[in-house]
Amino acid sequence: MNKLYSILLLFLMIPALCVAEEKAPQIIADSWTMVPKSGQEAEFEKAVKEHMAYRMEKGDTRHWDTWVPVTGKYLNRYIVRSCCAEWAEQDSYRAWSKEHIGNHFNETVHPYVEKYKHNYTVIDTENSNWGDSDPKYVGVTVFDIKTGKGKKTYKALKEMSALAKDNDWPRNWSWSYSVNGSEQVALVTPYNNFAEMAPIEESFYAFTKKHLKSEKKTDKLFENFNSGISGTDYQIYRKRDDLSHQHKEDMKDE
Repeated sequence: MNKLYSILLLFLMIPALCVAEEKAPQIIADSWTMVPKSGQEAEFEKAVKEHMAYRMEKGDTRHWDTWVPVTGKYLNRYIVRSCCAEWAEQDSYRAWSKEHIGNHFNETVHPYVEKYKHNYTVIDTENSNWGDSDPKYVGVTVFDIKTGKGKKTYKALKEMSALAKDNDWPRNWSWSYSVNGSEQVALVTPYNNFAEMAPIEESFYAFTKKHLKSEKKTDKLFENFNSGISGTDYQIYRKRDDLSHQHKEDMKDE
């Protein structure tokens, strides 16, 4: 399975790079990638809808969104993702899920699934600026980090993020780390439609140069960021509201 899909769901996120003595708890997203059995996609989707309704009925405290790839070679994936919680909350939630949800999932959804992949993603709350985004699409850029060569990249990432926040960069974003052992950084950008994906008039390079007031400093910052990167991949994902778990209070606004 393409390693990109273990990242989402994305949605997106680096552990806090705090320098304080008492670090803030890591915030994580929980995601499952599922591939339906060939020819049983319709049955799979019907089962997911039924299961999401059951979760709502049982009072699931988490909101699960389902994302599907728009680009790339592997278009038959469904990424079901929940965000955000601390590590310490996983034990009680898993116990609740096993008691109240597990059998229903196994009886309804599991018969139509060919493959699974599970991943936790750590969200970089310090360097991200997600705001109140609730996007219909996300663009996910995955950066592969050279083994042992990421120090300058991470330092530049923090500097770029601070610059963007302090000077009101017009897009929202989120950085993330997958915890599956691969040394990768994911950058997620939210969009409401395809029109928002068009390049904005001022590039981030131009934006950075304007606020650093130096082309030399800007080039050095970008050089440092790129120094630890061995490759990148970009994909677009679309949220399937009809396959997502909506809380009752969310539905009142529709």
